[in-house]
Amino acid sequence: MTIKKMKIRIGRDGQTRISVEGGEGDNCLAFTRAVENALGTVAERQLTADYHSVDTLAVETREQLEERGL
Repeated sequence: MTIKKMKIRIGRDGQTRISVEGGEGDNCLAFTRAVENALGTVAERQLTADYHSVDTLAVETREQLEERGL
């Protein structure tokens, strides 16, 4: 089990940035959901390679199954 870390930066202009380390896929979004809800509307979301690593594995597995005729 990977330990997830959440970094929250609040700029002088009041803009808040949240980043997650050690989370993959929708797990990242679930991890930050409570903080996002408390802060208000999400203006922008940038998904990292860690987020997409779960989706990539799922696509590879699906392709492998199709190759075997399953």
